[in-house]
Amino acid sequence: MKKLLLASAVAALSITAAQAAPQVYGKAFLTLDVQDGNSNSASRDSRSQLNSNTSRIGFKGSEALTANTDLVYQLEYGIDVDANEDQFYSRDTFLGLSNKQYGTLLAGRLSAIDGMVDYANVTEGGVIGGDNVLATIDSPRANNTLAYVSPKYNGLNFLGMYVLDENNNTDTLARDAWGVGAQFEPESAPYRAGATYVQSGKTKAIRVSGAYDLSPATTVAALYQNTQWSALHRTALGAGTEKENAFTLSAEHKLVQTPWSTYGQLDYVDNARGNKDAEIFRTVVGGKYAFNQATTGHLYGAYQRSEGVNLRNNATGNKANAYGVGAGLEYKF
Repeated sequence: MKKLLLASAVAALSITAAQAAPQVYGKAFLTLDVQDGNSNSASRDSRSQLNSNTSRIGFKGSEALTANTDLVYQLEYGIDVDANEDQFYSRDTFLGLSNKQYGTLLAGRLSAIDGMVDYANVTEGGVIGGDNVLATIDSPRANNTLAYVSPKYNGLNFLGMYVLDENNNTDTLARDAWGVGAQFEPESAPYRAGATYVQSGKTKAIRVSGAYDLSPATTVAALYQNTQWSALHRTALGAGTEKENAFTLSAEHKLVQTPWSTYGQLDYVDNARGNKDAEIFRTVVGGKYAFNQATTGHLYGAYQRSEGVNLRNNATGNKANAYGVGAGLEYKF
């Protein structure tokens, strides 16, 4: 998922110098999805689909340079398990340095740091609306990016990123961009939270998110994002001049002494894509069955209502309703 941004870099640090050979990892995740909607919905009369969801293969590792500094690297590529197209496209790929005292600096193609401050998204698979929160800007991957994550100080760490403006034809965010953020994740505490600010030109996105463990089996979480659009992105996305406000609430529950866990998520977006009074509301429920540590079964369903967005080209009104169900199998290695 997108929220893994620099977490993959931190994971790479778990490989010691004695294990300097690359670690091969990945996952294959296939789902069968059925979606439909009313006459105005873009999902109307959708065909049954077999979807590959964030399936990937990668290589990562680290190499000790000094007693306190490691070189870290990752080459990760997306794969389409059910088709012969869009194979081996670049996901997060980087080269960097990690110092025990000063933190980790990465350079390459990276997801924006707002993905590290998303404790609320629990959707997985081919769920209608996508397997993420519904904020229009949600941890996009950017070429030519530098990113920094500090060491933790009593559970607090800081984040930073800068995207170079090299070429308007290849720059993912159309021009230079930057962001700052912080996370507070005290060890053994039942709560965690964070905030980010990301800016590309005059497009600005402020995000706050947090989670709380009601019990060892139950977690609740929330996210809020405010996005203001630049003229450049309004033209590219067909966005309006209003500020977009996106909200997400979620809950997860592990059924004790069973392989099952359940989850639910509510998303609401006001002034979607900056268009005045355009709205999206979505509710998702699902369950996961852990066959073993590497293999998980998925079941989920979703309902989405929208106004002024997600419409068919020949819609006769500005309101749409859509729904979908899906099931799948995920294998990690």
